[in-house]
Amino acid sequence: MTTSLAPGARQAAKPPGPDRSEWLILPANFVTFLGNGIQLMGASLLVLEEQRTALSVGWLFIVVAIPQVLLSMVFGRLVDRFDRRTMCLVCDVASALAALSLPVALALGAPTQVTAYVVTFVLSLISAAFNPASNALVRERVRFERLGPFNANFSMSTQAGSLLSAAVGGFLIQGFGLMPMFYFNAVTFAFSAVCWILLGRKPQVGTEQTAEDEAATTAATGGPVKRLGLLLAVGSVNITVSNVLLVVLVIQVFKERAGIFGLVDALAGAGMLVGAAVYKRISARVSNLTLAAFGFAGNAALIAVEPFHIAALMSAIPFAAFAFGFASISSRTLLMRAIDDSRSGRVFGTVNAVSLAAGLVVTITLSYLADHQSVALAFWSLSILIGVVPLAALATMRRFYAEREPATAAPVPRPAD
Repeated sequence: MTTSLAPGARQAAKPPGPDRSEWLILPANFVTFLGNGIQLMGASLLVLEEQRTALSVGWLFIVVAIPQVLLSMVFGRLVDRFDRRTMCLVCDVASALAALSLPVALALGAPTQVTAYVVTFVLSLISAAFNPASNALVRERVRFERLGPFNANFSMSTQAGSLLSAAVGGFLIQGFGLMPMFYFNAVTFAFSAVCWILLGRKPQVGTEQTAEDEAATTAATGGPVKRLGLLLAVGSVNITVSNVLLVVLVIQVFKERAGIFGLVDALAGAGMLVGAAVYKRISARVSNLTLAAFGFAGNAALIAVEPFHIAALMSAIPFAAFAFGFASISSRTLLMRAIDDSRSGRVFGTVNAVSLAAGLVVTITLSYLADHQSVALAFWSLSILIGVVPLAALATMRRFYAEREPATAAPVPRPAD
């Protein structure tokens, strides 16, 4: 239904609320991260029980990274040539079958370690296609003016799924044993597939209001895509390296128990959730460029404080995660608003590949530094990386957005009836 407006009249200032697409994409994302966390936990435990070495678990994470580093860009280009919803649906169905194959193969007597590695590799291979497809689907279905609030909700669903995966996985192991974890993971993929079915096909541009929205989106699209992709990649590297260094800091340096590490992880997740909620409230009044600069600077400063003492770590990490939430959501929103829908798949495929490759290099480098120099020096090096690279990139973009702001702030003229 289209509401008539006088020529030149401004639309209502009240921001639009979420639509059906958002209500389906968000639960699909939540169960995806819930299932991925449970799958990786279960596979790690299988390998650890078989080999009883940390290296065997480390190889599992390498198996996860390799297909996505090598193939994300290739799949990203395919995403832009085929229907994104269909690709997501096919990926989830294939993932459900792959997840089911692990407990079935083990029940039939297949070797534990080989089966765990092979299934993990297959799931990562499918994920290399799913990641650019799902991100491109968000860019395609979520309204342009809703990208900021949606990305905040998307971040909250991601964190909730990741945090709950450890609790749900632990409950399943304690109550039913290890194998039910893998069956549950298959169910999460099936649930996600149902969401894509309910999402339906992409609506055709058939009304005047929809055509007007398309014109507004096209007029506002544009930006330094490579530098915005760099922001998102640095954020991904931060998560990868922090996960490794925090384990070493808490367990080896501070000599604390695994329960304390779990508490640290929970504090970080809570900080991210609060950051996403606050972002939703202030993003309409503060530019994403400013929020990203605040997020990266605050996160870098607080990371530098963490290695001094366990009390400093537990005090700083929720605020560091809070700041990182601003940086991550703002970077994602800026990138989605800068790219045209027709090439969103290849952009997100490239960003995913670069993020994982850079994450491996930086993780190995800083792990070597932590082993041969000090863990504190590794943290401070990460702090410098997180502070300098994004802030330098953001500084080069200020002029572009300052010149563009008056044009994008003006209302799109409505054609005369």
